Amino acid sequence: MTGRHLRVGVIGAGYAAASHLPVYARLPEIEVTAIATAHRDTAEAAARRFGVPAAYDDYRQLCRSDQVDLVDVVTRPSLHPPMAIAALQAGKHVLCEAPLAPDTVSGTEMAEAAHAAGVHAVVDLQSRFSPGLWHLRQLVHDGRLGRVHNIHATAFYPTFTRPEQAAASLWCADATNGASSLRVHGLHTADLITWIFGPLTDVTGHTTTRESTWPGPDGPITATSTDSSTLTARTTDGALCSIHTSWIAWHGSGWRLEAYGSHGHLRAEAPGHTGHHTVTLHGARHDEPTLTRHTPPPDDDPITDPPPHAPGHAFAHLARRLARTINGDLDPDLPTFDDALTLLHIADTAETRT
Repeated sequence: MTGRHLRVGVIGAGYAAASHLPVYARLPEIEVTAIATAHRDTAEAAARRFGVPAAYDDYRQLCRSDQVDLVDVVTRPSLHPPMAIAALQAGKHVLCEAPLAPDTVSGTEMAEAAHAAGVHAVVDLQSRFSPGLWHLRQLVHDGRLGRVHNIHATAFYPTFTRPEQAAASLWCADATNGASSLRVHGLHTADLITWIFGPLTDVTGHTTTRESTWPGPDGPITATSTDSSTLTARTTDGALCSIHTSWIAWHGSGWRLEAYGSHGHLRAEAPGHTGHHTVTLHGARHDEPTLTRHTPPPDDDPITDPPPHAPGHAFAHLARRLARTINGDLDPDLPTFDDALTLLHIADTAETRT
């Protein structure tokens, strides 16, 4: 960290180019100093596009660079363990895409490496910093629901039903890459429920692959990853919880979470993934006849670029908070490798019981 600038090296230029790099360019406290991809030409092209001074075709070189404070791992989950561990062993702070790893064994190795390195290791569960979900958490913690009895969440997306939607993420079809409807949308939702309502216990679930092929640009491709999942659990206070996800849902209704308690009802909704889409919030107390819209209050630390309704807004908050944490102002709401490892155990439990 040099002065107020956090120097970031980014591994990957696919999803990163669409989401992380444009946000970093808007945050004055962050400077991207290096990009690495598997190929020199793609690394150099991304570096030119975003004005980054160094490009590598070997992520290990980026991890060893003395011009990098934080390594942002933005690749498919199966590649996360060696990349993140290389960065940690080089003494770098790490931000890693979710899910943390393709399995709990490698996820445990990553968490242990982070503890051994004594650095900050954070996972991009950026939905925590969506204004609507931040407000939901405040209302729950302020007692708006009273004692929480039931929590129900769904994430139904049409992502892999149409070629134009599926094209950017066809690698998700292969289960060995570590992504699935459960491990992406299910675990993002489980993290939100844990963060808002507390730890989950008594987890059980079911997963399935209902569609064995996805529409590709040159015809159908084989799909082996889980495309639909259900989870049930309890909070430590005893509230019942369920999560149902699918990314092959024609005309999918998007994301929704409803919570019912002794004093009322709260409902949060988004047309797509909560890290990229605006979350709207409605609620009513037990003595109110209908649900009304709850608008988040003004932010104590506002980010206006990207604005609150833009896809990168939640990630911008995560990145700013991480920069401040690395500079000594610790933020307890940043999701850690330990948090992400807990989520992998939840996924393992559901898949084992299927």
